[in-house]
Amino acid sequence: MRPPVVLLVKSRSVVSKIRGFSPPMGLLYIASYLRKHLSADVRIIDALFEIDVSKKILQVLAGRKIDIVGISGLTSESFLAHKIASAVKTENPQMPLVLGGPYPSSDPETALKDKNVDAAVMGEGEETFAELVRIVLDQGPGWKNENVLKQVDGVAFRSNGAVHITPQRKFIENLDFLPLPAWDMIDYRKFWKVGGMATVGIRPYMPIITSRGCPYHCLFCHNLFGKAFRGRSPESVAEEVAVIHKSGAREIEVLDDIVNFNPERFNRMLELLLERNLRSVLHFPNAIRADIIQEESLDLLKQVGAGEVSVAVETASERLQKLLKKNLNLEKVNKTIDMMAKRRIFTRGFFILGLPDETEEEMLSTIRFAHNSNLHFALFFNPNPYPGTEMYDMFNKAGRMPSDVSSIDFEYFGAPFNASHVSGKRYRMLYRRAYYGFYLNSVRAWRIARDGPFGWDIPLRAVNLFRHYTSFRRLKESE
Repeated sequence: MRPPVVLLVKSRSVVSKIRGFSPPMGLLYIASYLRKHLSADVRIIDALFEIDVSKKILQVLAGRKIDIVGISGLTSESFLAHKIASAVKTENPQMPLVLGGPYPSSDPETALKDKNVDAAVMGEGEETFAELVRIVLDQGPGWKNENVLKQVDGVAFRSNGAVHITPQRKFIENLDFLPLPAWDMIDYRKFWKVGGMATVGIRPYMPIITSRGCPYHCLFCHNLFGKAFRGRSPESVAEEVAVIHKSGAREIEVLDDIVNFNPERFNRMLELLLERNLRSVLHFPNAIRADIIQEESLDLLKQVGAGEVSVAVETASERLQKLLKKNLNLEKVNKTIDMMAKRRIFTRGFFILGLPDETEEEMLSTIRFAHNSNLHFALFFNPNPYPGTEMYDMFNKAGRMPSDVSSIDFEYFGAPFNASHVSGKRYRMLYRRAYYGFYLNSVRAWRIARDGPFGWDIPLRAVNLFRHYTSFRRLKESE
């Protein structure tokens, strides 16, 4: 088989209230996997840095013979993903086009309503997409045949007007076998000018993923990487941090779903960074599991270098904790927050207001929990009923899914999702009260200024927080 020529595209939101962005880690992993196993010639285009991404893609397609186009996106990025697919197929109707990422993985039926999308990769993408690339080269135009695609685990495709989903592919057990992300394929320094997923501002940083999968079963969460924790070896992580240091970055955003699930592994990672003098400012924007963190881990983290550490509390209601299947021990969470405050580790909390069957008193208890805590920073979210999740089913069953919902609504802040017993007007008032009551606190403001690992743009980010996150103005994808 000759080396394939592959174009990978990262879709983004056309409009957004969010001001932080992360490099396209999924595509960088897929690109490195394709190069290692297929000697592929890969090109990555990120819509974030293109004025007209469709025009850019068509220029690439006109300039060389591409074998297959892959587009990755979140649900809130699906509008542009389909717009890109339309542009590609209008220019070349025979071009194999595959959609991947959280959006098609959670909602393949909607993704494949678009006839411009030939197939979708479900879940972990490296092995599945590589197999599709092989089939495209081997089968030519016949690659879309139902009898061919049904032999590929982890894909969804359309045949005779119906969507077919093949059995889930087995997850990659030993993540150390995966090559490191193909950083040479993008200008990662562009992300140093827009800010990352942490709220500390613009600065040189790099993301890293040290594990995949989460064994908890929160009903609002995706299942992209499965429900079994798979951790890279601490040695592998240390090697990647050494590579990151060569890039000039000393700040690292750890993007795992639950990096500290195995405390011994987590501690050993930090110990190795100390032993190899790989001190870094480590941020955890996707949150640690706060009720299982060890005090020893926090001491090690402080020695290595602690940036912003997030904890996902969601709700202060024990009843709703069980309903969400989160089952946090709130007493231990508060203790963890206090331990981090004592060590002056900048701590960010995540909370959800408007949960299915939530009462006003339960909402107020969550707000009080945040306001009375030693958190430096707090973000209050709307519940996001992503298709394919139990949260989605609960919204539908309660009749609380807006009839005019669009993909851009799935951005967490000021979204039209309120399934509580609180009226819409009262809900919006409590939502804003949560934000203003948390930040208009002189002691907290002093602690934020004292402990925050901020970039130069933090005043602008603070303005944007109140301007965008407390606004219920719904964005339109045509804006």
